[in-house]
Amino acid sequence: MSFHLNGEEVRAFLAPPAHTDGDVFVYFPKSDVLHLGDVYRTTSYPIIDLYNGGTLRGTIAAIDQAIELAGPDTKVIPGHGLEVVGRDELVEFRDMILDIQGQVLVMIREGKKLDEVMEAQPSAAYDAQWTDDPGWGPEDFIPLVYYQLGGTGRLADR
Repeated sequence: MSFHLNGEEVRAFLAPPAHTDGDVFVYFPKSDVLHLGDVYRTTSYPIIDLYNGGTLRGTIAAIDQAIELAGPDTKVIPGHGLEVVGRDELVEFRDMILDIQGQVLVMIREGKKLDEVMEAQPSAAYDAQWTDDPGWGPEDFIPLVYYQLGGTGRLADR
């Protein structure tokens, strides 16, 4: 959908199911500003609301779509966080998700249970940057990744 506001075109469109299945991106082409809503935050790992249709796969697809839309000078406004960022920060965010996803997938294929995956700390290299929000950290994000990738074990045999 597009409309005009204060003489500028505004494009609003549904993003892939990331935070929820109702995520919307808003782009102002003349100003080269892209607002990503809850899909992207500068304060924490992605928050994926499974109960409202959000998915890990959709989060990656949505960030990929934003990267494709953003040019070298695009100002990207996160849904949460105080700083306006650019395309490079979106690439960094996506790559962080892909790295953690890859590490967790390897451990799932090795038959690791969730607590073994947590003990391995697949997000350790990123925790300092992505845990500014005390309500959502690796203890929340890693289990979500684990189960979205098909992990089924809850506790390791003791």
